[in-house]
Amino acid sequence: MAGRHNKRTDHTFYQNLGRAIRLARVAAGKSQADVAEHLDLSPQQVQKYEKAANRIPVEELVSLAAYLDVSVSDLVDPSATDAEFKALAGKFRAKGFQALLESWGAIKDQPMRAAILNMIKCAAALSRR
Repeated sequence: MAGRHNKRTDHTFYQNLGRAIRLARVAAGKSQADVAEHLDLSPQQVQKYEKAANRIPVEELVSLAAYLDVSVSDLVDPSATDAEFKALAGKFRAKGFQALLESWGAIKDQPMRAAILNMIKCAAALSRR
């Protein structure tokens, strides 16, 4: 019937959207407080969006995407626009990955980031042997 939504599908959509928002936020080096200030909300409201407890209004989603320097489509349907984004979101659940991403976002010095990335690539190459 037109106009009817499956609550389970809706909840899954908002869970995926919340994960994508969190991933983009952390990758951008922003805290929930930073996002809350930008959207003129409380950090608790941002947390509710990320946990799919509340639904983010479209105008806030558009503003948030611009603030995090990602497209709305990357947040709404990352699998349709970027397979790497979806793979990264899956790894995001792995223990320690969130801390790594948050730490990366906190490093603003580009030469430092380049050095760390090079070190990680070298370590990965050694572990493949």
